[in-house]
Amino acid sequence: MTIVRMSEKGQVVVPKAIRDARGLGNGSAFAVMETYNGSIVLCPIKAAPKMDLVEHLLRLKGLDIPDRRHFYAPRT
Repeated sequence: MTIVRMSEKGQVVVPKAIRDARGLGNGSAFAVMETYNGSIVLCPIKAAPKMDLVEHLLRLKGLDIPDRRHFYAPRT
C-alpha cells in the first residue's frame, strides 16, 4: 500500500508505478465514487474511440467500402 497526501488545491498524485502499469497519463479521466463505508474510489475511464470501425476502414488506401448507410439504421 502506498500513502499519498492531498495538496492545498485538493490534488492527489497517483503513484508512478500505478500510472505506468495502467497506461495513465496527462488528461486521463477518472470516475470518483464514495462507498457506503466512506472509502473514496478512483476508477479510470477509457477514452471513447475517435472513429468507428467503418471510418477506420475508409482510411485504408485501395479498400473499396460500400456506402455506410447500408450498414446502419438511422439513429433516433
